[in-house]
Amino acid sequence: MTVHQNLIAGEWVGGDGIANINPSDTNDVVGTYARATAEDTKAAIAAAKAAFPAWSRSGILERHAILR
Repeated sequence: MTVHQNLIAGEWVGGDGIANINPSDTNDVVGTYARATAEDTKAAIAAAKAAFPAWSRSGILERHAILR
C-alpha cells in the first residue's frame, strides 16, 4: 500500500490519513492519503503565493525538471 503525504513548501507533511479503497474490490486499499489540517491548508496557500512569481517566470523545461 502506498502512503501519500502533502508537499508544502518543499517538505512532505502528513499525519492522520484516509484510505483510498478500490471501488471494484472494497477489501483492496489502494493507498492512504494524508488529511490536510486547516494549518496545513494555510501553509500550502502561503507557500504557493510565495512561489508563484518565480514559477511563472520559469520555462517549461525548468518546470519539467522540478516536477520530475
